[in-house]
This record gives sequence, C-alpha cells and structure tokens, in this order.
Amino acid sequence: MTSPAPRRPPVLLTVHAVVVLALGVLLVVVASQETPDANIGAGLALLAVLPLGAPWSALALLGPDTWSGATQVAIALGAAVLNVVLHALLRAHLRRRRAGSRVAPATVDRTAP
Repeated sequence: MTSPAPRRPPVLLTVHAVVVLALGVLLVVVASQETPDANIGAGLALLAVLPLGAPWSALALLGPDTWSGATQVAIALGAAVLNVVLHALLRAHLRRRRAGSRVAPATVDRTAP
C-alpha cells in the first residue's frame, strides 16, 4: 500500500494569519503612543486592519463616540483574528468533506432478501 500524498502547507491561511499578525502588532505599537493631537498613524493602521475583520469590524465603526480608542483597536483586532480562525475552520471542514467524497461508496447487495 502506498503512503498518502504529503499535505500541502496552507499557504493562503498562513499569509492571512501573518498579515493580520503584522498589521495587528503595527496597530498596537502605533496606537499605544501618546500624541498631543490626533494620532494619524494609528488611524491609518486601523484603516488597514478593518477590512481584514469585515463584516465584524463594522461594530468598531458603528459604535458610539464615547468608546475609547483602545476599545476600537480591540474590536478591530478581535474581528481580524476571528476571521483567521473562521478561515482555518472552513479550510478544515472543506478538507474533511473532500476527503470523504474520495472514498469509494460501499457496494450494496441487492440480491439479499
């Protein structure tokens, strides 16, 4: 019996996770710096992270103005990480489903009473 084919590494999932991690670290570092006026760098980093958490990151945009910047950053990063987790779960589900469809169907003995 031959060994099963080697698994391909999940390139798209890995890239997705690395991009979210890198932008998340950048956002936290830039947003944690105190500035005397508007923190333009944090705003730009937040704009880069928000699409990675769509549609869940809409909560950060639609939230009340009384929320602190840290709350908005936490919501945006949480949404982006949630999408990476959902991506991994969907990949695992589709992989299991595809593996199940490759199995030959069992033969049914129609001559038995």
